[in-house]
Amino acid sequence: MPTPPRPRPRAGDVVVLLGSEEYVEGEVIAVLAEGRYKVRWLTGLGYRDRVTTVTADEIRKKLEGPRG
Repeated sequence: MPTPPRPRPRAGDVVVLLGSEEYVEGEVIAVLAEGRYKVRWLTGLGYRDRVTTVTADEIRKKLEGPRG
């Protein structure tokens, strides 16, 4: 049975950069064409306060923590 596709990030979602040596978290500020996203980075020494364009393969939606 095939696995369901990953949900696509939307504007306002918090995402994590994959493949980075450090933990880098950002907010999607725009959804662009062809599976690309404009992200404002919130953490990471080389990323904080920068805006970059990334593909869906370079990010994943941040997992929700336990509630309580």
